[in-house]
Amino acid sequence: MSGIAGLLRFDDKPVSRRELERIANALRTHGPDRSDVAALGRIGLVHVLMRMTPEDLDDRQPHQGKSGAVITADLRLDNRDEMLRRIGLSPQEALSWPDSRIVLNAWETFGDTIWPMLRGPFAVAIWDPRTRTLTLARDHLGLNVVMWHRSERFFAFATMPNGLFALEDVPRQLNEEKFADFLVLNHADHATTMYRDVFRVRPAHVMHVSAEGAVRQDRFWSPRDVKAVLFRTDEDYAAALRDCLDTAVRRQMRSAHPIGCLLSGGLDSSSVAALAARALAAKNQRLAAFTGVPRAGFRGPAQNGHYADERPYVEAIAETIGNIDVTYVTNESGEDLADVERFFIALEGPVRNPTNLGWVLAILRLARAQGRRVLLGGLRGNSTISWNGWSQAADHLKSGRWLTAFRQWHLYYRHTPHSRLRAAKQLFVDPILPGRFADLMARMRDPAGRAPWQQHAPIRPEFAAEAGVDARARRDGHDFHYRGRRNERFESLMLADYAGDWNAAEKALTGVEIRDPTADIDVVSYCFGIPPEQYLAEGIDRSLIRRAMWGLLPEKVLTNRLHGMQDADWFERIGGQRDALARDIATLAQSPLARRAIDLPRLERALANWPTDGWDRPDIFVEYNLALMRGVAAGRFLRWFESANR
Repeated sequence: MSGIAGLLRFDDKPVSRRELERIANALRTHGPDRSDVAALGRIGLVHVLMRMTPEDLDDRQPHQGKSGAVITADLRLDNRDEMLRRIGLSPQEALSWPDSRIVLNAWETFGDTIWPMLRGPFAVAIWDPRTRTLTLARDHLGLNVVMWHRSERFFAFATMPNGLFALEDVPRQLNEEKFADFLVLNHADHATTMYRDVFRVRPAHVMHVSAEGAVRQDRFWSPRDVKAVLFRTDEDYAAALRDCLDTAVRRQMRSAHPIGCLLSGGLDSSSVAALAARALAAKNQRLAAFTGVPRAGFRGPAQNGHYADERPYVEAIAETIGNIDVTYVTNESGEDLADVERFFIALEGPVRNPTNLGWVLAILRLARAQGRRVLLGGLRGNSTISWNGWSQAADHLKSGRWLTAFRQWHLYYRHTPHSRLRAAKQLFVDPILPGRFADLMARMRDPAGRAPWQQHAPIRPEFAAEAGVDARARRDGHDFHYRGRRNERFESLMLADYAGDWNAAEKALTGVEIRDPTADIDVVSYCFGIPPEQYLAEGIDRSLIRRAMWGLLPEKVLTNRLHGMQDADWFERIGGQRDALARDIATLAQSPLARRAIDLPRLERALANWPTDGWDRPDIFVEYNLALMRGVAAGRFLRWFESANR
């Protein structure tokens, strides 16, 4: 994995090596193992390398191909053998070829038709001197990121904003509208960033920039392009998912470092761990697993439908799998806000869930200390292998499949705490009624007319109005009520707009890469291509993955319908930070930007009215885990931004 950057001038001024080396230095944490630049007249390219696969040892980028085209890329090519066959080579003939060389060779052969063919995360830049065109491409789900800035005189791109700000002519200005969207949790716009006039290449898009500065973006893939997958029996669907996921797991285990995994008691990470352990068992090897848990002796409350401690489920998984060694990791450092500050310096943006960050970083640091720099996980499993299937009911109703819709409604209220009426509203009314009518119904329930984001967002309402958060949410299709929607599965697949930024920051800060086989595009295509009824087959929610992993995971896990809580002892930890939080809020009051954007009086009231119990109540969770901690962390980001701009 790497950091990449480039500069294309529209005038006759050549790009200097000094400019490129300044950019490379700014991106050095993203590629500490090797740094190279190529000054090619009016264009210059930068590559900094972090060696994560065996073939990275021979990676020399920017790399020039036989056509004269030059590539700089941040990628991991999971279907190497397939792409080599497409260009007429065997894996043995190109044994030491880095992934970037394979991709450039394929692009020289097939052009932009290659992008949907690639498997694995990628952010690729190719300069073609024959057409004098710069091509930028980003992977299907935006797992890797590339950002860009265009002025009248040049076009620049980089993995992260600091690569752009290394150029004197790129202004470092806060995008206040984007910051407001962050505070109210609208992450629907993947193109804009936290900085004005700095943009992302969208996931599943290819961008072309001409030597004269014309810019065009085209989408090369969508979940809606997935072809139907049909089998004869329920057993065939389950077996095919297991095989597909197994392939994804095995090809993501290609690593220059020992492999580990993130493991919870849920279905997604445990399925990945079981298949990875099976692959290692064939080599007489064991799998190291890392599980975040509350402190020893924690007996705090859990929210309804949740459990606080992963240990009982993880121990059952370890016993069933056999060749797995689990390390339980607690977050007792009490340095939540210090970790947040370290992370947003790498992220160059605010942190959404500051209380969760500590245990994630604790796991990654421990893994790095053990030399395990690649961890497998299952973050996108809820949209793929373990989709709950509920949002399909509205489609059945609208398509006249009333009996199927009725059966799914009946199953829903039986397996959730909702009444029959509430179940009907969530499955049918919310997804089908026009949005404006649903908004009117919501306003009738709240005569005060408060915006729904006011419940959790630590934003001053005046700043939200000035930034236009409601109008932009309507434009982007973001629903602050989080009602069921017929296309919600497609939207959840892309997760947040900053997902690629987060992945880059995580690797830069810890040197550990988290890989997600549940986001493999072949797994995605299979899960979106099969009949949706498979996810509720046999009258069971998440039926497909439960059937696929039967015999590989313990029954205790496969039949569990509770959800694990992340960082269950968060309230104990922040309780010990009250004085520090009070000092933070007082310091924020000295910042004009923080005073204008953050609802500081709300944060002060939260500190003054500290609860003595009831931490499992939704209203207390919202006020303290979300509003208070997110508000302080966001304010710290603003202070950092102001100080860096002086």
